[in-house]
Amino acid sequence: MKIFADKNILAVQSSFSRYGELHFFDGRTVRQSDLLEADVLLVRSITTVNESLLGGTNVRFVGTATSGVDHVDTAYLDSAGIYFADAKGSNANAVVDYCFAALAFAALHRGFELSGSRVGIVGVGAVGGLFSAKLQQLGIEVRCCDPFLEQAAGKQGQFFTLDEALDCEVVSLHVPLTDGGAFPTRQLIAAKELARLRNKAVLINACRGNVVDEQALEEVLEQRDDIVTVFDVWADEPGIDSRLAARVDIATPHIAGYSQEAKAKATSMLVAAFECYAKVDAGEEGDAVRADSVAVEFDPESAPLAVWETLLAAFPLVGLSDEFKLAQLEGSGAQAFDSIRQKLVRRHEFESRLLPSDNYSSEQQERLAVLGFQF
Repeated sequence: MKIFADKNILAVQSSFSRYGELHFFDGRTVRQSDLLEADVLLVRSITTVNESLLGGTNVRFVGTATSGVDHVDTAYLDSAGIYFADAKGSNANAVVDYCFAALAFAALHRGFELSGSRVGIVGVGAVGGLFSAKLQQLGIEVRCCDPFLEQAAGKQGQFFTLDEALDCEVVSLHVPLTDGGAFPTRQLIAAKELARLRNKAVLINACRGNVVDEQALEEVLEQRDDIVTVFDVWADEPGIDSRLAARVDIATPHIAGYSQEAKAKATSMLVAAFECYAKVDAGEEGDAVRADSVAVEFDPESAPLAVWETLLAAFPLVGLSDEFKLAQLEGSGAQAFDSIRQKLVRRHEFESRLLPSDNYSSEQQERLAVLGFQF
């Protein structure tokens, strides 16, 4: 069996080499001609998987080491009898860490107060659901908008309309990118929805770029400087709109779900799906990637540290954004998009971070523990 894998999938060699002959490719440049002898294809979000890529090949199993699947033509795979597996939920904790770091930025740099604020979460799957749960543990009021889950839950769940979710101090987007069905999400947040944002609202997009109408957002931001915008995803990645990147408060290159822990979970999920498909048993476990606890590095003179400062020390969003914005100005944004992402593969999530208990009050420790930090 010949297994063709994106070279940047974490631990793919140690996880899949036992099952067959392993070949690697560049996810951005791979073509149909490169895959003629492939039986198994393992990709990331940067590779569009459709008939143009797989037609005429031997591929019978496709796995994506991602939660989102809008880069995969699942209808084609189904019609062609190709087994498909994703890693839905593997990056949920990593994305939630990003969202809390976004709130930390808003608090430290834009005067945002989480206490007493409401958070509207649009899309309550693995990421949105976890974000909601942690916020509620912190005593924050959450308004969840998810028409699919609302239909399934019936009278058992409490959900809000999109307008009600938008009428919050924080709006965080966590929907897949879809074009059809009863509730399409492409340009879900357009001019009308952006106009509903409250004064000094915080808008976080860590799902898919085309969920927001970028032209409408640029026009709104030209008129309003009160909105705090944190954007990790963009239309036309990696060649994004550099003007929009310069205008938003925080601009990062689709790295919210990038962490060592998330990538390890994704690879493990693909292994499990492949074993189910191929009806094989790995026997002894392979070299699964496990993140050990690591200390957060701080300036000793900054102790005692506030909660928000801790989050930005563990996840330096401002520095990452500055680096990405500078690359856009210099005309090397597309290259920086991938190079910064590659650096973040080894990022550790909050749950693998050790903090010195002496630096924090008992109340601060309780709050940081909700976010996953250890003491």
